[in-house]
Formats: sequence, structure tokens, C-alpha cells
Amino acid sequence: MIQVIGLGMGKQDLTAKQLEIIEGADILVGGKRQLELFPSHGGERLVIRGSMEDLIREIQERMAHKKVVVLASGDPLFYGIGSTLVKRMDKNQLRIQTNISSVSAAFSAIGEPWHDAEIISLHGQAKKNFSFSSLARKNKVAFLTDPENDPAFIADSLIQFRLHGFRVCVLERLGDKDREKITWFDNYAGIKDQTFSHPNLVILLRPGLDTANHYGQNRDNVSHETYLGMDDEQFSHSKGLITKSEIRSIALSKLQLKQKDHVLWDVGSGSGSVGIEASGMIPWGHVYSFEKNPNRIANIVENIKKFNCSNIKVLNQKFPEGTQELAPPDRIFIGGGGRDLESIIQVSCRNLMGNGVIVINTVLIQNMEKSLDVLKKHGFSPQMVQVQVSRSRPMPYGDRMEALNPVWIVWGAKPMDVEKKESANGKE
Repeated sequence: MIQVIGLGMGKQDLTAKQLEIIEGADILVGGKRQLELFPSHGGERLVIRGSMEDLIREIQERMAHKKVVVLASGDPLFYGIGSTLVKRMDKNQLRIQTNISSVSAAFSAIGEPWHDAEIISLHGQAKKNFSFSSLARKNKVAFLTDPENDPAFIADSLIQFRLHGFRVCVLERLGDKDREKITWFDNYAGIKDQTFSHPNLVILLRPGLDTANHYGQNRDNVSHETYLGMDDEQFSHSKGLITKSEIRSIALSKLQLKQKDHVLWDVGSGSGSVGIEASGMIPWGHVYSFEKNPNRIANIVENIKKFNCSNIKVLNQKFPEGTQELAPPDRIFIGGGGRDLESIIQVSCRNLMGNGVIVINTVLIQNMEKSLDVLKKHGFSPQMVQVQVSRSRPMPYGDRMEALNPVWIVWGAKPMDVEKKESANGKE
């Protein structure tokens, strides 16, 4: 049996029984800082460094004849060595004793509940699965840092992804009464000028957060949440140039945004309404909004700010200018194009990833036919629907129905063999 004991915030958090188990160990395993807490221990010491596989193998070889105790910081099962051991060893060989985690101690130190907090580890593989753009609609976040992914890295990322509005708290050496330090920042840039001791933890809070609110949201003080088919009036737009709510809902469903990290090109954005609603469905991905008319850019930017969409990049240029510098798209929505629609679809087909989806909205019969024809020439098997929407309008003694312009929605998925042929013909 291997004893895995969480140290909490320090030796003072251990029970008398846990101290007895530690002192009675034949082999004490832990990080250098953890082992230094027990200078009088007379047994063998194994310092955790390098390959965990080698360490686990050594423990398994000796556990039958030796009492092995593994020391963990905080709670062993909260991003700790306990999580690694239960994956690599027989759970019946482990006895894990939990303690206070660094996150619970951090929120306790600043007097904030943390049941509604987003907890993010920036260690190793965990960092690869995280995108800062996913924080756009979060109100309370805690980061577990390391020397490379430190408070300065977090501050740089907040600036890069335009995630404004957070207060930042850096908590250093929690549990060390002589060196514990808690610092608040309202300006991200100020964090980059500071040097912080390790270990540290970073908490983001939106000012005015109602901590008594079960949902962790003060509805008067956070960004607006998006949802499918929002009312047109919620968007800033010029002369009705917006994909109408009902049409938007259907177009987004045809885009099939299945993965949180999809890349979407929104061509002919107009007000940006499609890209904005899509951005909430792909929080780890990116939306590139192409709009050549400079007079509409202000609407798009205003809407992005209103809904706090940090994963949208606006390109005020004629498509396909600038596409060479962008991540290849998994999805493309074409809501505008006019006389250039045919060439826009052709370029989109070439750039789209295999199994990617194109959705085209048009009100012109000729453009519907053109869309189907171009997609077929590129190996797609397109489908289409015509959507006719009528909305109720009040009259003196009741309501009447008022029809909107019919819209053709054409969509199709790019076969993988098409992408292979294009690659063979020189497409990068």
C-alpha cells in the first residue's frame, strides 16, 4: 500500500496521524520543496524530477518490502501527482489522503466563493487544450501557473485576446506566513513589470460581481450573452443589412459547428450577426469577418464589443485578400458577394478543409443556381432550402402577417478526396 498525502498549504495543515505516517515511511517521495519540510526524516528520499514513468517503476519495484509515502502539494487529486498515480497504478494499491487545494486556499484568502469559478491549469498538456478566447463570457477564473506560463504570460494573453474588464489577483507562496503575498491589478500592463515568486496562482474577477448570485453573474455588469437567433434589434446594423433572426438560425444549423475550436470565415459580414452568434459556439476557435464596405465596419466592431466576442477578427478588405495569412477554415459562411459571388465560392472551395462545410445565403434566383453549379464543379453534393418568413405586425383590431424577402440557403460539405486532389495540384 502506498500512502499519498496532500500537504495542503503547508506542514501545519497535516493531522497528527498523517505526520506519524510520514515519519514512519521507509521511502519518502516528493518534490524538493516538500521534502525539505521534513528535515528530521531518517528514511530514504526520492525527489520527483524528470520522467514520472521511471519514478513509478521504482516505487512499484520497492513497495512490496518498503513503506512508501508520496507527498503532494494541496489536494493530490486536484492537478496533482495523485491524478497521475491513479491512472498508472492499481487503485487498490493506493490510499490517498486529500487536503486543502491551492485554489480553495486562494479564494478563501480573498474572501470569494469558488463554486462558480473556471479552473484552468497552464501546466504541460493542459495548456495545449486551452484557448484564452473561451474566457470572453466568464466572470471568475483561477489559473494554476508554472515558471513559463506565469502572471506576465496571462496578462499578455488577456491583452492579445482583448479580454478587458477583469481585475487580476496574483497570490504568491500561499501558506508561507513569512513570504505569502497577495496583489491586485486593474491594469494588465502593470503585471508585466512585476517579478513574482513561485509558486503562485492567478485569479480573474469581473468588478461588481454579485458573489451572492448563484449563477455568478451580475446581470447589469457583464457582457451580453449570445444565443441562437437573437432579435435583429439587438445588433447595430445599417439600413436593415442584417441576416434576419430566423434565417440566421437556419444558416447556423447548416454550418454544423460541432467542434469548439472550428475556424469560420464569414464572408460579407454586414453587421457581423452570423459570426457573433457562431463565436459563442466555437469559444476555442476563431471567426474571421470579411467586409469590404468600410461604412459597415463600425457596426461589426460595435456588436463585437457589445457581446464581448474576443475570438473574432474583422478584415475590412475585399475577399480573398489577406486569406493567405489566416488559419484554413473548417466552415465558411457567405452572406454577401454580389457580382463576385462565383469567384468567392471558387476561392472558398479551394481553401476549405476536407469535410468542411460552406453555407451560402442569397435572395437572387440566379445566384442560387450559380452557387449550386460551382459547388458541384468542386465535387460537393450541395443541398438547398428556400426560406419564406412572415412576421406578425399589430393592427388596430388584431395582427397581420408581413412577409420578408424569400432567401435561398445553399450548403454542402467538401469531400476529403477533393482536398487530396487540390494538394496534388499544388495547393498548400
